Amino acid sequence: MSWLTAKHRVKAYCIAATLLGTCSVAMASSDTEQYARFKDANQWAAPAGNLMLQRYSALKGINADNVKDLQFAWSQSTGALRGHEGQPLVINDIGGKPMMIFISGCPEMSKCNIVQALDISDPDHPTQVWSYLKTSGRDESAVPRACCDTVNRGGSYADGKFVFGTLDGYVIALDAKTGKEVWVVKHAHPDKGETITPAPIIANNKVLIGFGGDEFAARGRFTAYNLADGKKVWECQSNGTDKDLCFTANTNKKHPEYGTAGKELGTKTYPGDEWQRGGGAAWGWYSYDPDLHLVYYSTGNPGLWSPSFRCGAKPQTFEACNNGQWDNKWSMTIFARNVDTGEAVWAYQMTPFDQWDYDGVNENILVDNLDVDGKKHKALVHFDRNGFAYVLDRTDGTLLRANKYVTVNWAEKVDMKTGRPVKVAEHSPLMPQNNVQACPSAMGGKDQQPASVDPNDPANFYVPTNNWCMELNPQERSHTQQGTVYVFANVYMYPEKPGITGKIKKFNVVTGKTEWEVPDQYPNWGGTLTTAGGLVFYGSLGGDFRAVDRNSGKILWSRKLGSGIIGNPIQWSVGGKEYISVFAGIGGWIGLPVTAGLDLNDKFGAIGATAMTKAAGLNHIPQGGELYTFRIGGPSPNSPQQGVAGAGM
Repeated sequence: MSWLTAKHRVKAYCIAATLLGTCSVAMASSDTEQYARFKDANQWAAPAGNLMLQRYSALKGINADNVKDLQFAWSQSTGALRGHEGQPLVINDIGGKPMMIFISGCPEMSKCNIVQALDISDPDHPTQVWSYLKTSGRDESAVPRACCDTVNRGGSYADGKFVFGTLDGYVIALDAKTGKEVWVVKHAHPDKGETITPAPIIANNKVLIGFGGDEFAARGRFTAYNLADGKKVWECQSNGTDKDLCFTANTNKKHPEYGTAGKELGTKTYPGDEWQRGGGAAWGWYSYDPDLHLVYYSTGNPGLWSPSFRCGAKPQTFEACNNGQWDNKWSMTIFARNVDTGEAVWAYQMTPFDQWDYDGVNENILVDNLDVDGKKHKALVHFDRNGFAYVLDRTDGTLLRANKYVTVNWAEKVDMKTGRPVKVAEHSPLMPQNNVQACPSAMGGKDQQPASVDPNDPANFYVPTNNWCMELNPQERSHTQQGTVYVFANVYMYPEKPGITGKIKKFNVVTGKTEWEVPDQYPNWGGTLTTAGGLVFYGSLGGDFRAVDRNSGKILWSRKLGSGIIGNPIQWSVGGKEYISVFAGIGGWIGLPVTAGLDLNDKFGAIGATAMTKAAGLNHIPQGGELYTFRIGGPSPNSPQQGVAGAGM
């Protein structure tokens, strides 16, 4: 899609949809360059390759016929042992050179979020040209306030700048050619429970980013900064007044049943002032549609995991707390916002009055021409932690499908008229000291690990899934202090089926059918990459990096890497040579017991992760942050060993 085409589409859309208030045709030359990169399959120019979050490569040089010959080419240390949930970027024109830029996790402030830039003009012999580590103004308190490991999911590039977030709350723009700071803003505040783990996106000359912190009583918000100078353009909360939420009279105009302005649902669906600690942090992935001028993201759980403290009904019964009055809006919500103003065009809450920590932050993947019941849609597809795969028309939020993609017993189904789940009382925790079983576990049918799709086959998605259930026992609340652990629940997680903790699935979001699946002893906490060569690449926490036949699900190639894989594969090309790159380095919520050295006999440790670590044998997986790169035939002769990241900084 050329930018000129997108501009014309925006104008046409505005004529038809002026009342929605979504339209603006302001374009910029840097956007033109950015979208040209997304069309160039040789580059990987955004966290997911493009802003639609498809994680698809149109390159065909590595394919089902020759992937058996894929060999190790080179590796580079990230300078940090853990927390590699992201992916590198590959840009072909930084100072006239192709470069790869990537960022590490934050095991400690002395090695927190190291950025490296490699000159890949000779792609078999990359050379580090600069590295960056912020050394001033660091906040040591951010490390213990990172709920579920000190991860980082990457950065974004546009207009000569590499932009990323640090665990302790800075958003930083670097000159991508030199590694020098262009601007630095303080975005998140660890003393309020806020830490940055997500990758920002850049759209319409704006840097868009949220933060994490629901388990530390943070109050979620989403912010747009000017790409040129870092000045704040707009900011919208996840809860609070209609004004705080950037709601207008046109919000949810097509679907008032979702909730509209004028009712102050962002405060009144919480008891007392609980909305001020109401979670809803946007710590996942973000997508953007330039035709509609809308940015899409989702929000997390509404603070503490002990649900009765978020219900103001008297008496507190299953029926009274789940009748809609105490939905804790707008946690667990997919937002569609005008990229220039932040105004909410539509907002759909997936898990009202959450009782299971089913954070809604998973990626919102955009596909076009999805046929649902004989009609083509500009669709948004979201695989939620709660176990349902949602398909919505992304122009107005119309719910088209909500199919279970893993075992789910907390809800019978989603009511397609109201959009609300039909909950099951037997599997709904409520009162303190009432132990309840539920599937999926709090880690969800899928956590943040992103799925992928071929845009030419928009119904079939390649999904890394968790296959665990849990027992959740709410506890009494002992404080309401922001920046302090705010969970108040004991959680025990266990495999749904012994010996299988993860599965990669080919899942049709229209029919709700699993076409094939690959079971694994180890969890799949990394994302998938779908390629035009007929392959799906992914890695397991056991360290197995694999290529699977898209049609059959047969594993065609596998290599053991040096640590567990929670990163997301990318494909790129320089000089006619195609490469696959992926991070290894165990971590994330599921890997935290290993990286933090927790007692695996405490089955409630790391909010239930210790039990899963023990069950899956993750304690036998070594740590180590490394970027691995592969190509057909391996490297050219005498390829030098790559050095340790950050040397000489």
